Amino acid sequence: MTAARVLRATDSTLVLLGLCGFLFASRIMMSKAALSAGIQPFQLGVFGNLIAGLCLLPWLAASRQRIPTAPEHLALYGILGLVSFAVPTVLSYFVVERVGPAYTSIVYCLSPLLTMTLAALLGVEGMFLRRFVGIVIGFAGMIALVQQQILQIDVGKPVWVALGLVIPVCAATGNIIRSAWWPKGTSALAFSCGASFSSGLMVAVIAPAFEAPQDWRFGDPAILSWIVGIGAMSALSQLMNFRLQQIAGPVVFSQIGYWGTGFGVLLAALLFGDVLTVLSLMGLACIMAGGILANRRQDA
Repeated sequence: MTAARVLRATDSTLVLLGLCGFLFASRIMMSKAALSAGIQPFQLGVFGNLIAGLCLLPWLAASRQRIPTAPEHLALYGILGLVSFAVPTVLSYFVVERVGPAYTSIVYCLSPLLTMTLAALLGVEGMFLRRFVGIVIGFAGMIALVQQQILQIDVGKPVWVALGLVIPVCAATGNIIRSAWWPKGTSALAFSCGASFSSGLMVAVIAPAFEAPQDWRFGDPAILSWIVGIGAMSALSQLMNFRLQQIAGPVVFSQIGYWGTGFGVLLAALLFGDVLTVLSLMGLACIMAGGILANRRQDA
């Protein structure tokens, strides 16, 4: 099956949003397992993205496409690699250490609200009542799912709490940039392939400031398997994400975090026996309802 046929099969925005959310949750679970196996965080960021790009290259060649390499395209890849991946990765590294993982995961809840606001202010997408209500309902559902983590936040370091807010700002900015400056005539496959390579290279540049690359382990077959597996998962996730961005715009795309958290809760219940509370079920229902409302156009 060609890339075009696969992407056409997922042109239903809501179906694609659900698929992207599921891949998001699956990749997070795989990453946690890989880190527990001994892979270092920046090692995973570098090679997960580079392998994702390598996985997409044969598909790109089979589709008789290529990655645009004009100077403006290279600049776009560099900016996206910096804003969407490198800066949030570095900030997460420090914020997790100083404020805790709960706060780091929660700040991503703000990304859809910020994306919607920026899109309206910059004229990329209009803001209308149905979409606003959908995003707010989804936000409420997300808060319901992570309410236990909210209680664990350490707000004793206000500077790092404030810096943590840069993470959703970066996510929202990346959402806007991808939609507003999507390379003309470029497919989601080509764009995601180029962005995967740029993200990997950006993290490779900054990695020595936080880890010792000479200590990265590759000889252990288990570690190598995790890196390759996460690279392949990232390739599919990137491709679906860019397709969703292409057909639905930045605001709908920004809800992936909501849906990913929802699928994470369901997967934890199915795979690890976690208990689904009434509040969790209400949160999942809100995320789904919010996604349906936010996806509908004003003239629907």
